[in-house]
Amino acid sequence: MLATLKDKGQVTIPKKVVNELGLVSGDTFDVYVEDGEIRFVPVVIRPKREVERLERLASEAEAQLAHGELPVYDDAESAIESLHRAG
Repeated sequence: MLATLKDKGQVTIPKKVVNELGLVSGDTFDVYVEDGEIRFVPVVIRPKREVERLERLASEAEAQLAHGELPVYDDAESAIESLHRAG
């Protein structure tokens, strides 16, 4: 697919790519050059405190899992059944 650079440095992302990636107006991208190519990587911006909270929760879950404090399921169906029983 071809795209054209406009006067103000704007490039329109082809509709096929937009649809394939589920992009919407206002999405944010990390743009960088790698091996002589321009890369556009969709990113989600979150407040630092939210990222820190998620990192803490992940660390706690990993520790609980390592100590056998969290159940491990063989498949998604088993996990869903457990949730239904709990709730």
